[in-house]
Amino acid sequence: MIPKIRRGQRMTGLLVYLLGKGDHNEHRDRHIIAGSPTIMRSVLLEHFDGTSKEVTEAARKLALEVAHEIDIPRQLYGTQVRMRARSVAVGVGARELGMDVVEPASKGEASVMRDAPVWHCVLALTPGEELDDAKWEQIANDFMDRMGFTGSPDGKRAQARWAAVRHGHSGEQGEGQDHIHIAASLVREDGSKVSTFDYGPGRAKGDWKRAQEVAGELEHEYGLQVLVSREQGGGLSGNSRAEIERAKATGAPETERERLRRMVRAVATAADSETEFVESLREAGISAAPRWAAGGREQVTGYKVRMRRAGEEVGPWVGGGTLAGDLSLTALREQQWDDTPAGRADAAAAWKHSRPGQARDGRSQQGRGGVEAWRQAAADAGQWRARMAEVPHTDRAQWAWAAGQAAGVFAAWSESLEGDRPGPFARAAHELTRSAQPLRRTDRYRIQRGQRSLGAAARVLLASRSRPATGGQARPGASDPAGEIAAAILAAMLLLLLLAIAIALEIARAHRSRGELARAVALEYSLQHHVDPVRAAWEASLESRRYQWDRDAADVVAAAAGHTAQRVAEQETSPAETPRPASTTARDTVVAAASGPLTAPTAPSSAPKRRPYYSELSAEDKARVRTIAVANAGFARYDIAPRSWSDEKLEAELRELRTEVDLLTRDIDDRRTHGGPHARQAAADNADLTGRAEKIPAAQKARRAAADLARRERQLTEQRDRLAQQLEQTPRRRMLARQKLTDQIGETTGQLGDIAPQLAIARKAEKAATTAAAIPAEDWDDTLREASEDRRQRRLAAAQDTDRRELADDTTHLGRLTRDLAKVEAEHTHRATLTPAQRAARQRSGGKAQPGPTTSTARGTTPPRDPSRGSPQPGRGPERGGGPER
Repeated sequence: MIPKIRRGQRMTGLLVYLLGKGDHNEHRDRHIIAGSPTIMRSVLLEHFDGTSKEVTEAARKLALEVAHEIDIPRQLYGTQVRMRARSVAVGVGARELGMDVVEPASKGEASVMRDAPVWHCVLALTPGEELDDAKWEQIANDFMDRMGFTGSPDGKRAQARWAAVRHGHSGEQGEGQDHIHIAASLVREDGSKVSTFDYGPGRAKGDWKRAQEVAGELEHEYGLQVLVSREQGGGLSGNSRAEIERAKATGAPETERERLRRMVRAVATAADSETEFVESLREAGISAAPRWAAGGREQVTGYKVRMRRAGEEVGPWVGGGTLAGDLSLTALREQQWDDTPAGRADAAAAWKHSRPGQARDGRSQQGRGGVEAWRQAAADAGQWRARMAEVPHTDRAQWAWAAGQAAGVFAAWSESLEGDRPGPFARAAHELTRSAQPLRRTDRYRIQRGQRSLGAAARVLLASRSRPATGGQARPGASDPAGEIAAAILAAMLLLLLLAIAIALEIARAHRSRGELARAVALEYSLQHHVDPVRAAWEASLESRRYQWDRDAADVVAAAAGHTAQRVAEQETSPAETPRPASTTARDTVVAAASGPLTAPTAPSSAPKRRPYYSELSAEDKARVRTIAVANAGFARYDIAPRSWSDEKLEAELRELRTEVDLLTRDIDDRRTHGGPHARQAAADNADLTGRAEKIPAAQKARRAAADLARRERQLTEQRDRLAQQLEQTPRRRMLARQKLTDQIGETTGQLGDIAPQLAIARKAEKAATTAAAIPAEDWDDTLREASEDRRQRRLAAAQDTDRRELADDTTHLGRLTRDLAKVEAEHTHRATLTPAQRAARQRSGGKAQPGPTTSTARGTTPPRDPSRGSPQPGRGPERGGGPER
C-alpha cells in the first residue's frame, strides 16, 4: 500500500474534484466510505456514477456540503495552519485536485509562510489487489487514528474532521489501481491544530515518514502485499501523472525522471571528483543547479537536475536524492570521491560559475577512449570483481555500494549504446539500482581513502558515446550501425561486459545468501533474459572478425588475459596438495605482461603441476577463455606449434589436452541428456518457491485472524475508556444515565474478557504458522508472485535459453580444443617415427623451420594468450609458408 500526501488551501475545490467526474472522466462510482463521526451520516453517503449534467450537479452539491461540514471548526475558531513553503508554486501541480497545492520548501531554499489547512492523502494498493468498502473503511479508520486525526479517550486530544472517498477502477478495462482519497482538516473540533511532525517517542517524524510506517503496519495486519522497498530498501521515486502523459505525447519510451536517473548515475560513477561530476552533467545535456547552505553561496549541500532537449529544459527539477538515495550529494561524497575541503571549494566554483546546461570550459571526452583507457578499464574491473568476491555476503552496506557501482557501469553501457531507447543494459541498471538502496542511511558504506571504484570502466564507455547507437538490443553486426566498430573496441567491450555480468551475478548471490530470494531472482532473470543474449551476439560477431585483429586488439586482450592469468595461477593446485598462492616471481611477471610493453612473460621457474580445465571454470571465466581463444586464432602466425616443443612439453600438453577434451565432451553430453545447470537451478528455485508459497496462505489466514481480534480488542478498550470518561463527566443526580453507562462498561469489559483468551490462542497459531512458513512476513507476497505459474514458466524458459547458448559456445570451444589435440597427436606420432639422428638434428635446430613469407595479420606483435593454456611458449609459428598450422 502506497501513501501519497499533499497540502493545500481549498477544501471545497478538493471535494468537488473527488466527487466529480475527474479530469478525464476517470472517476466511476465515487462515494464516501469512511470519515469522522459528523460526516458518516446516511445523507452524505450517496453514490455517483456517470457524467450527465444531473449527476454532476448532484455530486457538486454534496461535495460542497461535505467540505463545509469538514471546514466548520477552522471557520469557527479562525485557526491558521501555516507551513514553510516555496514562494512561488512550481509546475502543473500548483492547482492539482482543485485544492491549490502548497509545495513545501526544500532545505536551504528560499521560502515563505503560507496557510495550508487542507491535508490530502491517497492510499493505493498494488496493481491486482482489491478490497471491498467494508475493509477499506476499517483501513481508513485505522490509518487516520494512527496518523493522529482521531480524538483520544481521555479527551485531551479532540477529533479532526475528515472524509475518505473511493472511486471505481479507472481505465477502459478497469485496470487502474484500487485506491481511496482522504480529505482532512488540520484544525480539530476545539480549534487546536493537528501535528504533522511529532507522533510520539519511537515513531517516525513527519507525516510522510509516519504514513509510510503506518502503511507497513496495515499491510501486515490486513494481509496486503508488502512493499519490499519499504521493508528492505530499494525504493525509487515514481513518475507524476504529468511526466507519464508527456512521455506518451512525445512517444518517448520512458519519462524524463527515469532517463535522468540513469544518466546521472553513469556520470557520477565515471567522475573522479565533484567538479568533474558538475561539468560532465552539463556536457551530457543535463541542467544542474546547486542547493546552497543557508547564509551564502559558499557551501553546496545538494543539487537538482533537469532534462534538456533541443536546447530547452523539459520535465521537472528532480533532486539527486529523489532520483535514488545513493545519488544524493552527501552519498556521492561518501561513496564516490575523496571528499576534501579543497575539492569542495573547487566544486563550489564550478557550481557557481557555470549556468545550467553549459560546460565551464567545453572540455571534451577526447583521449579517454584510447587503448590505454580500455586496458586500464579491463584490468580494474577484473581486480575489482576479485576483491568484491571476498566480501562477506552479510555485509549489506558494502554490497549495496557494489550494486551502485555496477549499476553505474550498466548505465554507461546504456548511454553509450542505447541512448534514449532503453534496452537490456537499462533494465540491468534499474535492477542493480534497486539493490543499491540501503534500508537506512546509517547502512551506507563509506569508502576508504584511495579505494578504487568502477570509474575507469564507466569513463571509457561514456567516452564512446559519439559512436552510433545500436538500438534496444545493442547487437553489433553488419546490419546495424555498430557494425562499424573496430574489432579492438568490440573485444574490449565484450571483455568489460563479461566482467560486469560476473560482478552483477556476485551481487545476486549475495542477495540469495541473505535469503532475499525475490531480489536475487529478479536480478538473475534480467541478466539471463536480457543481457546474456547481447553477450552471445557479441561473441559470435567477434568470432566472425577473428582475422581482423590489429595492435589495439592485442593490447586490450593481452591486458585482460594477464590479469585473468594471475587470478587463475593463484588458484592452481596439484590434486594431492593444498591450495597455495603463486610465487611472487610468477605474479610479477604476469602483471608486467598485462600493464607493460607487449612482450611474452617469462615462464615461471616453478610452474604449477595442473591448470584448471575449461569444464571446471565458472560460466563467466569460460566466456573470457573463449574470447581470448578467438583472439589467439586471429593471430595465425602464433597458433600452437607443437613441432617446436620439447619432448617433455609435448607429452604434458598431450595429456592435458586429452583430459580436457574428454572432460568437456562428457560435460556436453551430460547437459544434452539431463539439461543445463541454469535450467536445473531454475527448476530448483521454482520448486523451492512453490513449496514456500503453499505454506503462506495458512500463515496469512492466522495473521489476519490475530489482527482482527487485536483490532476488536483495541476498539473495545477505546469504547470502555470512552464510556468511563462519560460516566465520570455525568452528574450523580442522573442515576439512570449513570446506571446505563455502568452496564455498558460491564458488558464491554465482559467482551474484553472473552476476547483475551481467543487472542492469545490466535497469536500462538500465528507464530506457529509463520514459523512453519519459514519466510519473513515481508517476503510473503513477493514469494507468492514469483511462485505463480507465469513467473515460473518465464524463469525456466530464460534459463533454458541461457543453457542452449552456453552449450553452443562450449561445443564451439570443444572444436577448437579438438583441432589443437589433433595437431599435438600428429606431432607425437611423427616423433615416434624419427631415428635418433633425426631427433638430434631437430633438437639442434630448436624444432624450427626456416622462416617463410610473413603475413600482415600479426604485424610483428606478440599475441594475447589463453590463461587456461599456461604461459606462451617461444617459437610458436607455422612450420612452413607463414600460415597457420592445419
